[in-house]
Amino acid sequence: MEQLAETEYQQTLAWCTATIGPFEFIADHSKVHDGHASATYRLRTTSGYCYLKIHASRAHWNQEVHAYEQWAGVFGDHTPRLLAVRDEEPLALVISEIPGQIAETAHLSPSQERDMWRSAGAALVVLHSLEAGRCFGPCHRDGSCTGSPIEAAEAFVATKLKNKIERAANDEYLHDGELALLNVASDLVTSFAGERPLPCHRDYCTANWLVNSAGVWSGVIDFEFAHWDVRVADFSRDPTWSWLHRPELIDAFFEGYGRALTPNEEQQCFVARAEYALDAILWGRDYAFFGFEREGHAALAHLAGLSA
Repeated sequence: MEQLAETEYQQTLAWCTATIGPFEFIADHSKVHDGHASATYRLRTTSGYCYLKIHASRAHWNQEVHAYEQWAGVFGDHTPRLLAVRDEEPLALVISEIPGQIAETAHLSPSQERDMWRSAGAALVVLHSLEAGRCFGPCHRDGSCTGSPIEAAEAFVATKLKNKIERAANDEYLHDGELALLNVASDLVTSFAGERPLPCHRDYCTANWLVNSAGVWSGVIDFEFAHWDVRVADFSRDPTWSWLHRPELIDAFFEGYGRALTPNEEQQCFVARAEYALDAILWGRDYAFFGFEREGHAALAHLAGLSA
């Protein structure tokens, strides 16, 4: 997130004081890379710790507030509570702190990792079991879709993938073999026919999972990317590429989820993982995260091997 102007920062702090009472600034927990459209600060109030999150993007604010108001409650005590919402510039929200350490930075044994992934899979079932929506894609605070509603999953996935492939091809980010693989993925988009728009976290990974002092999965945070999507969106958007490097963790995840993927969902996951690899390439180029770009290329190469 670009540096917030001092006047806007002070305005938000004043709103925060008026809303939750006096507080002490503890730490800046904002992600430092370019392309991130929010800033997060840990605060201490008279009743405990909480987080102030300031959004530069109305779209992300809409999605996060909607998710906390309508969806996150299914996780019970395993996700923060929404304490306050600021619906004017600068857009902001305050959420409670829940105990735990970010799983991505925790030192866990292989057994603990498998147990964590199993628990995360079990927890996700309740989110996907909520009532389906009417259309796919980003939503307003009230849950209605932004832009022209897309009700067919096949059209939703196909349009996104087509646009990304065209952009990457026009900018010459891909070689012929990668384009061929993405064309294979495009042909499999028909596997999404009939899928309903489900509540999806869309960043459901170790960077947003918490574990307790015993290494046990204890919660999920960060809902700014959450919106109506196909189920496999929560099985494929993993910046650690566990499906590529640690398949035993994916097996544990689906043990917790309660079932294996259907053959149709296997095809859907192939498409979704190809799209995420393409996202890594595009995002890595846009924001000079060339390591992430290389990982995207490696993931496409792996998928090409699977489709050979």
